[in-house]
Amino acid sequence: MTSTSLCLAICCQVLGAVVTGCKSQQKVPPAIFMFGDGTLDVSNNNHLNYTDDWGEPNRANHPYYGIDFPNSEPTGRFSNGYNIADFIAMAMGLEISPPAYLSLTSPISVKDFTGVNYASEGGRIWNYSILVDDSEVTIPLLTQLDYFADTKAQMAPQLGNHQLRKLLSKSLFLISVGREEVCRVINIPPIGCAPEMRGKAVGRRSHQFGPGGCDETVNELAVEFNDGLKRLLYSLSSKLDGLRYSIGDFYSFSNGTFANPGASGFANTSIACCKRPCDSQAAFQEPPCQNRAEYWFWDEEYITEKAAKLAAAAFYDGPSKFTMPINFKKLVQRK
Repeated sequence: MTSTSLCLAICCQVLGAVVTGCKSQQKVPPAIFMFGDGTLDVSNNNHLNYTDDWGEPNRANHPYYGIDFPNSEPTGRFSNGYNIADFIAMAMGLEISPPAYLSLTSPISVKDFTGVNYASEGGRIWNYSILVDDSEVTIPLLTQLDYFADTKAQMAPQLGNHQLRKLLSKSLFLISVGREEVCRVINIPPIGCAPEMRGKAVGRRSHQFGPGGCDETVNELAVEFNDGLKRLLYSLSSKLDGLRYSIGDFYSFSNGTFANPGASGFANTSIACCKRPCDSQAAFQEPPCQNRAEYWFWDEEYITEKAAKLAAAAFYDGPSKFTMPINFKKLVQRK
């Protein structure tokens, strides 16, 4: 693959990076392809199979998820409403995130094609997800890339190889990965401050806990990962002619919000609005908070619709301190 063969948007949880080798003069990408974890999942996990050994995959296809989505529909997004995938897509001119790959019930048609979302809650970089009888409890990144290859194979006969390469060279690729690697060991927000990580020293006695009970050991790993990502992309851009990228710094954006939450309208940035298991049918389940727009965290891991909207806005057309070397909007507008 050459550096001018496609446009990449890597939204890697710091929220990532946008990488592009486009020579396109249009300002809106013809398609958006999304990869990664539950930050971007819009229902792929809904279609994963139950296994006898491992049970059900994590799904968000039940209330209280989606309580603020149109018609209060639990779509499979790990949010009370829209997620970052939706808000980035909206900023790019779409109505909502492209459809989940596993939700497609008919062959892909290039007519009115907006892209595909391959993200899966629990999705990891490396292909070590649990497989039982060919059933997956999550979709690792390498499998998502296989799904992308299948998408291309379906489009090629309709467009021809030359037109397909042209479309891909003008498209945007958004990737959110990393949190699962850090949580099991690896940009990434300050995940040590997520409700599930705060102050839980049991089983992590060697970890350090800072203000508010944040797991600073895990946060330090996130910083190391994010710094490594920046060095990697800088190195690639110097070696691959035409490669351009933008990193959305989710870590700094989150910490900036935590330092002064009231400035963004948040009253609580440490406790989940919907406590585990966040299932209206579960025994002893508490109802979610009423003032959801004042909470940063929706459940024990993922952020609220409001937090996602603000983060997406910061990365798309926000201040330079949250994106480098340029924001997503400038990247797409570059010729």
